[in-house]
Amino acid sequence: MKTPLSIYIHIPFCVSKCIYCDFLSFASYNADAMQDYVNALCKDISHKGNLLSPENYEVVTIFFGGGTPSLLSIAQFDDVLTALRKNFIFANDAYLSLEANPETVNEDYLKNLKSLGFHRISFGVQSFNDKHLATIGRVHNAQTAINVVQIAHNAGFGDINIDLIYALPHQIIDDFENCLDIALQLPITHISCYALTIEEGTPLAGEQCSPLRNAMADEDIDRQMFALAKQKLANAGFVHYEISNWAKYGYECRHNVGYWTHRQYLGLGLGSSSFFANCRYKKTDDLQAYINGDFSLEVLEELDETALMAEKIILGLRMINGINATDVKNPFDVKIKKLIRGGLLTQKGDNITLTPKGIDLSNTVFSEIL
Repeated sequence: MKTPLSIYIHIPFCVSKCIYCDFLSFASYNADAMQDYVNALCKDISHKGNLLSPENYEVVTIFFGGGTPSLLSIAQFDDVLTALRKNFIFANDAYLSLEANPETVNEDYLKNLKSLGFHRISFGVQSFNDKHLATIGRVHNAQTAINVVQIAHNAGFGDINIDLIYALPHQIIDDFENCLDIALQLPITHISCYALTIEEGTPLAGEQCSPLRNAMADEDIDRQMFALAKQKLANAGFVHYEISNWAKYGYECRHNVGYWTHRQYLGLGLGSSSFFANCRYKKTDDLQAYINGDFSLEVLEELDETALMAEKIILGLRMINGINATDVKNPFDVKIKKLIRGGLLTQKGDNITLTPKGIDLSNTVFSEIL
């Protein structure tokens, strides 16, 4: 029996760099650089196929992330998918997803993506408020985002996600509620809601953005916005299946569920990460080195039994359905019991899940387990 495998493909190019973004991406590039990257990516796919003994694996999900994958041409997507099919065995129901920004696609492009076999598209909407979009450096406006979701639906995408960010500078609860109301009028099957975070090395963390940081919601407002999302999305028929993710029944993000359930995955492209044979790997983040053929993997960590269990527990607890108590062994059973006594976890039968308080303080829970 073949081992299920997920493949993540990183496309590191963007129209512009948002002030909060710490992903590996570049806003300055040209068509030649992008084509050179795609050529290298196809070689990387072939190289990795040889390294992994792909006959032992069955690809169940492929996810193009970034950056902005929708900056690739249809011909470039076709080249990459052809290389993947040549070098890997696809499951009959392999699920293909990509991230896209609203300003980068049109109806013909989306129809062509469908014809290539893509099932799911995820739009980085972030907000339906033009002032807030401009503040965080997004290129599109609210109407463009609204239009493109409908266009994607008309082009045949039956599985559409949008990302929203809350606790933005100058954003009040009514603003976020309006964003949710607009989202729920659209033909989406999935929604991800994340609180704005300040990541080291981003413009938002710099001195020039201190007024914006001071205008961000405090912890109490942040939690009220999260509670509002839970309530409104539940009322609209979206299932809260992971801390930051809601889906219509059957439309959970298959690729990300693979991460949270500890499926093996292979990263292809610049700076991508992989996890297989209980080891975590990473590619170079030097663009020119990658284009020149550096597809080597750096071993970041080899997980022993204890580290592997800690990771399985933490990832599993991100899921609202939680983990099975029978899978928790020493020394984690003591830590779990302490978190239950503290009201951050709850146990019913063999099922252990985060409490509502535990969801709010999930980082505290995960650090206690580590």
